[in-house]
Amino acid sequence: MRKFGIIVVLSLLVLVGCNNPAPIEGPREISFSSEYSRALIENNDDLQKVDVMVFGSYTLDGNTATTFNGERLYYDADLPGWNYDDTQFWISKAVYNFYAIAPYTAAECTFSAKDGTVTIKDYESGSADGFDLLYATATRDLTYYDDFSAVPLVFRHACSAVRFNLINASNATVTDVRNVRLVGLQNRGDFTLKADGTASWELDGSTVSDTNIFGGGCTLPNGGLTVNLNYKHSLYDYGSILVLPQSIYKTPTTLHLEYIKQGDSEYAIRNIELGMLGGTTPTEWKPGQAYEYNMTITDNTITTEVTVVDWIEHIVEL
Repeated sequence: MRKFGIIVVLSLLVLVGCNNPAPIEGPREISFSSEYSRALIENNDDLQKVDVMVFGSYTLDGNTATTFNGERLYYDADLPGWNYDDTQFWISKAVYNFYAIAPYTAAECTFSAKDGTVTIKDYESGSADGFDLLYATATRDLTYYDDFSAVPLVFRHACSAVRFNLINASNATVTDVRNVRLVGLQNRGDFTLKADGTASWELDGSTVSDTNIFGGGCTLPNGGLTVNLNYKHSLYDYGSILVLPQSIYKTPTTLHLEYIKQGDSEYAIRNIELGMLGGTTPTEWKPGQAYEYNMTITDNTITTEVTVVDWIEHIVEL
């Protein structure tokens, strides 16, 4: 079975002091650097094109204050390195919590230093070629020791990835596939990130209707797409679709597709409820996992096999 997934490269942001924490006079500026790691970005040059939103707070003597509130990190090629506009400094004996969202989003974000949460309101999943929503947290306790060394922010995936492959096993050649779309997909909700690194979605029940394609990237080019019989063919030039984690059983999500075989006079229409396939097929899409649906067309039916990849822990080749 062919493994599937996305070559992912996730950014590792670190808050950097100096390598040797020898005592010096004056405030210590919090600065940022990046290292090559995992994200939906394939190299460090691409990583440097993506802004990051940072939140942070510190607690000292029982009082909590905000130090970053949606600060935009951007890569400055003149330094070179990551930069931001409102310079902040370390405070000895304080306990810090840091949060990061990537890429920088224009969606409404609310930060509560008191509750230790960041919430993105009304986040809407985008097209198939859009970036994943990534999140990270880190803490630094300076109560007993002024450790100004690097504080890593290791990102994780907040979304799920879905891909569909079409395999022809019929005596008659499948010559055209058209009108491929996901119906009933929930595509909007609130995302909450806590200081301990846990994250959750609360979807608002909005679904993609039968007349609206999901994100614009789930429909084939006008006129359909020729299917090559010699190998498994991806339905989507865009690759995997990024979706919000959700139940596809309680809220049925249907894959609609139409195809025609050589010699047929009209298209066969199939509506496949993805959460009702039976067996070990998933009934929900979880954050940080990717799902590949291998769909085999026989003369009159479609059989489906699903491969699940842990998108967070593994780099897998498509």
